[in-house]
Amino acid sequence: MKAVFFKEFGSAENVLQIGDVETPTPKTGEVKVKLITSSPNPSDVKKRAGSHSFLLDNGLVIPHSDGAGIIEEVGNEVSENRIGERVWVFNAQYERELGTAAEYVCLPSKEAISLPDGVSF
Repeated sequence: MKAVFFKEFGSAENVLQIGDVETPTPKTGEVKVKLITSSPNPSDVKKRAGSHSFLLDNGLVIPHSDGAGIIEEVGNEVSENRIGERVWVFNAQYERELGTAAEYVCLPSKEAISLPDGVSF
């Protein structure tokens, strides 16, 4: 999948890259969302600047915690009825490396909230 990511700390213009990364698979209790929108959060700037020095320990980081999209897949213990549901997501990059600046994100089902009919992404 395409994503924005960083592999080192620094200013956006110096460290953000766009490229292909592995598409995530939902774990138990998670949903996989095909993202339509992504939004930065103030914590993204702080993290990219190095406020969480351990953040890069497991490799690259995809920023952004917030966004909206459509659930395409569910992990164990999540109802398959959620597939196709329009949702907004929050905390996607909270205590995880992979946020919403990508084509897909996997996150706990409770952090993918149904969008009412008539509400745009």
